[in-house]
Amino acid sequence: MSESTTYNGWSNRETWVANLWLTNDQEYYLLLKEAISMFNSALVSAEWLKEQIRDQLDDESAIASMWSDLLSTAFYRINWQEIIASNLD
Repeated sequence: MSESTTYNGWSNRETWVANLWLTNDQEYYLLLKEAISMFNSALVSAEWLKEQIRDQLDDESAIASMWSDLLSTAFYRINWQEIIASNLD
C-alpha cells in the first residue's frame, strides 16, 4: 500500500492544519500578515513566523511527555514557506 505524502493539496496534513488555523483565527491571521509584510523574502517570512509560533508551542508544552514530543514532531513537519507562498496577495 502506497501512502500519499500530500493532504488536500498541501505538502502534508500538518501544513494544511497550520494554514487553516493561521487563516481562520484573527490573532494568528494578523501574525501571518505581519510575517508577510515585514520581509521581502518568503524564506525570511517563513522563518520568522515559525519562530513566533514555536515560542507559543514552547509555552504550551514545557513539561516533557509523550504528547509534547508528538506535538513537537508534528510542528517540525510544517512547511512554513508553503504557507507564506500560498498567502501572498
